[in-house]
Amino acid sequence: MRCLAVVVILLMLSPFAFAQGTKKRPIPAKEAQAKVEKLLDELYMDDFAKAEKDTTLRARLAQTLLFEGKETKDDAAGRYVLLSKAQSLAAQAGDVNTALQAADELANDFAMPAGAIAQMRIKMLQEAAKADGASADAYHSVIERSLAVLDDTLEADDFPASLDLIAAAESAARKLRSIVLTVSMRKKQEEIQRQQKEFARWKVHADKLASDPADQAANAEMGRYYALIKGNWERGLPLLAKGTKSTFSSLAKSDLANPTNVGDRRIVALGWYLIATDKATDPAMQLQALLRAYHWYQENLSGANAKERVMIEGKLLEINKMLPTEHRIGEIANELKKIDFPGGPVYGCAFSPDSKRFLATGYDNTLRLYNARTYKEIRQLDGHAGKVWCVAVTSDGAHAVSGGFDTTVRLWDLTTGRVVKVFDGHKDYVRSVAVSEDGKWILSGSDDRTVRLWNISTGKEERQFTGHDHTVWCVAFSRDGKFAVSASLDKTARVWDVAEGSLVKRLEGHADTVLCAAFTPDGRHVITGGADRTLRLWDVQPGSTLRIFEGSTGYVQSVAVSPDGRRVLSAGSDNTVRLWDAQTGQQIRQLEGHRDQVWHVTFSRDGRLALSSSQDATVRIWTGAR
Repeated sequence: MRCLAVVVILLMLSPFAFAQGTKKRPIPAKEAQAKVEKLLDELYMDDFAKAEKDTTLRARLAQTLLFEGKETKDDAAGRYVLLSKAQSLAAQAGDVNTALQAADELANDFAMPAGAIAQMRIKMLQEAAKADGASADAYHSVIERSLAVLDDTLEADDFPASLDLIAAAESAARKLRSIVLTVSMRKKQEEIQRQQKEFARWKVHADKLASDPADQAANAEMGRYYALIKGNWERGLPLLAKGTKSTFSSLAKSDLANPTNVGDRRIVALGWYLIATDKATDPAMQLQALLRAYHWYQENLSGANAKERVMIEGKLLEINKMLPTEHRIGEIANELKKIDFPGGPVYGCAFSPDSKRFLATGYDNTLRLYNARTYKEIRQLDGHAGKVWCVAVTSDGAHAVSGGFDTTVRLWDLTTGRVVKVFDGHKDYVRSVAVSEDGKWILSGSDDRTVRLWNISTGKEERQFTGHDHTVWCVAFSRDGKFAVSASLDKTARVWDVAEGSLVKRLEGHADTVLCAAFTPDGRHVITGGADRTLRLWDVQPGSTLRIFEGSTGYVQSVAVSPDGRRVLSAGSDNTVRLWDAQTGQQIRQLEGHRDQVWHVTFSRDGRLALSSSQDATVRIWTGAR
């Protein structure tokens, strides 16, 4: 009743009462805020007094005010004050999640400058880090959220804010009495201070570019900074291309042209390699130049002939050895984070192309989109009328495709969380989906024993690939989209010509059902895994087994190949993820942590992270050696 009274009186007091529209509201006048604050002090006098002495009561009061603030939709001053109070109280109590919810509501509803929003969140984290008597989870949340926001402040070269964030994270680590975390935060602080000192030499060029965007010298310098110091090629390449004529500007223009033939790609790859290995190159720039060269050599694997492949693979191996351990592609070694999935067992998972988000599908008929930095759920995608078994993300990161036990394939807009198209046609459960690199086609496999090709633009089924006489458990495209592979419980995998719909090769050799399949980057080989507890590497042209990977103690249920083709990940019913050497077939390491069978595993697009989903209702992110 008291809460209801607050809302009613606020509506009477506020001169800002109006129907909530789509535009952000102006921040209410201080006079209007003061009236609301006075009323709150009167109605919650005892609660505020008790909250000063008890952290738990402070957190509860913050949650109450957050709820009331969210419910107060037609009163700007009331909403603003309630949310602000909730945010402040929650931060003082160390309740980071409630504080961030309140901060997000304020930022979404009121016209606040971006800098003010950032400072509000930083201040909140600092307060939460200092809170006495908060739970261990609360302090861990401070660290996680501080590091997540840190990425954004560093991206913006806001080093004072970055240092404030890392100070908050260190303060929380000290509250936890964790030597490891405290030392880690101090190392990050030293790295930020190093970057801040490094940026000082570039600031004059940043200021010049801000005042004169056409200045060639400033473009060249800031292009080097963003691309070769920070690794932000999307921002750096256009600046380099507009810079003073040089090897850098010419190479940047060639890179931006996004060449598709082997010769032009090789020129770009060699260009960045030569810059990386040139003794005259600033040592601080060599790492990013090497990574860019590696990227273009990787791109060249698809469509290269036998002689070219030998050269490319040799160059990839050479570069990989030159890279620091944590930057080596495919070298997955440690669990980075375990994320509990509220809907029960998790069947499918997929990274966005930039690795900043990931999707998980599950038992509760939903897909959930997560932030891969904060590990928090962004939104839930509802629409399937049964378990959602599989998911894939388009190469531009804008859409996802899912398949489920309701026999449908669905295309989702990841910005809105809404279904864009529903593809009907399968007569039984959909077990696997894949999206072509150009974003034009969807491939799906089903218990109805068919593989189907769908036109994303029209929503129509283009053709069926028939021949399997049992469930099709997995489907995949080759990188160039010309071929498809399917794995079936009929103990075979089959390679198909996508344009013709015809069978290219029938791959036979597994002693039991084949549960997974993936192409290598060059499209010449396929790796399969199955219930016979082995993986097999196939040469597609003759359809023969080149290598058998032995060592799994359960069904091999999912397989993924690193972007350079050197490493293979497998997921099994023995609760493990395993990393293999694709050249030798030998197991490199076994990744443990899941407490039940692992249904799916995938690499991030750059090969430096992996994602696995399990019957144990968790998704786990894995990373390289640290």
